[in-house]
Amino acid sequence: MTHHTSSMDRRSLLRGSVTVAGAAIVLPSLATLGGCSSVPPTLEKSMTLISVISDRIIPETDTGGALAANVPSYIAAVYEKHFTEEQQGDFVSGLSDISGALSDAGIQFVDTAEPADVDAVLQRLDDDGNETWQLLRDLTVFGFYTSETATKELAYEEIPGRYDGCVPLAEVGSAWLARGV
Repeated sequence: MTHHTSSMDRRSLLRGSVTVAGAAIVLPSLATLGGCSSVPPTLEKSMTLISVISDRIIPETDTGGALAANVPSYIAAVYEKHFTEEQQGDFVSGLSDISGALSDAGIQFVDTAEPADVDAVLQRLDDDGNETWQLLRDLTVFGFYTSETATKELAYEEIPGRYDGCVPLAEVGSAWLARGV
């Protein structure tokens, strides 16, 4: 009876394992040195514009508005953490276009402009189907209605109890449908 000896000895196995482990550690680091990607644009210069627009979308009334719910910070967080670099570039470019539309309407400083003048420009952007305006509007609405401020406005009950299908609105008080949502 003959015994077959393995062609791989322990030293070769260890050498190969160390090589593979070393490559797994070093190659990702080397890949980042190959070429630096462009730094995505920031929203620092656009935060005033975002704040004014979000306040025009959901202004403060008898309940807190978008600013009270800190919606501009929410939009900045979504931008930084969830947008791709391409989306970030498109969003900043779109905000620049919105700023240009405001300038064309004679509004140089959006934070001191008359609300009706800003509303007229925003309505025109909406009528034209401006994608950045629509995204900004959607982010504002979503950011507001998922905030603690909105849960107070909407009389949110975490555990509502039993289901009553037909209750007079006067008994319920502040409710989702009372606000037109």
